[in-house]
Amino acid sequence: MKHKLSHVLWIGGATDTGKTTIAQMIAERHGLQVYHYDRHDLPQVEILAQTMPRYRAFLNASLEERWVHPEPKDLFRFVWEGFRHRFPLVVQDLLDLPAEPMMVVEGFGLTPELVSRVISNSRQAVWLVPTEEFKRASMERRGKPSFRDQVSDPERATRNVFQRDMMLAERLREQARVLGLTVYEADGSRSIEEMADLIEHHFGPFII
Repeated sequence: MKHKLSHVLWIGGATDTGKTTIAQMIAERHGLQVYHYDRHDLPQVEILAQTMPRYRAFLNASLEERWVHPEPKDLFRFVWEGFRHRFPLVVQDLLDLPAEPMMVVEGFGLTPELVSRVISNSRQAVWLVPTEEFKRASMERRGKPSFRDQVSDPERATRNVFQRDMMLAERLREQARVLGLTVYEADGSRSIEEMADLIEHHFGPFII
């Protein structure tokens, strides 16, 4: 699998760190393909729901049941487990796509533990994690979560999403440290163009 996916570069990390924009910028600079994890959420969860009741229950749940009622730790556990279940579907998608030109894959479900199994060089992957201040500012600027006005307690829903995502950032940071993989912190000290330059340099052996 490492050989079959040797043309893939991975940008993982928590939400609100600029992964999508950075991946698109690097792809445009070098004429690469891009795979956006988030754009495959629904079809992949639908596939999982065919055999796993927890995903069918999620799809059938209201926004209240998804985001207001649970505790942040429960939201974190659910999404983290989902990453593991979805990853084989992501890999299959990538295998079904052309191997040329090279491809940048970005998304918050690309954990260091999972990606480490399909790369042969640590320079093929990088992770972005936000500081709390950067995360809060990004959520406010982007009006997230987008369903705020559709739930009875938008403040609780927003707090749940924020806390879940910060738990995710910490777990990603720790996994990457243990596996010797690269993490960059999104703290606002660099512009999005500078972050793209940084990650482009990280991918240098493959695209420059």
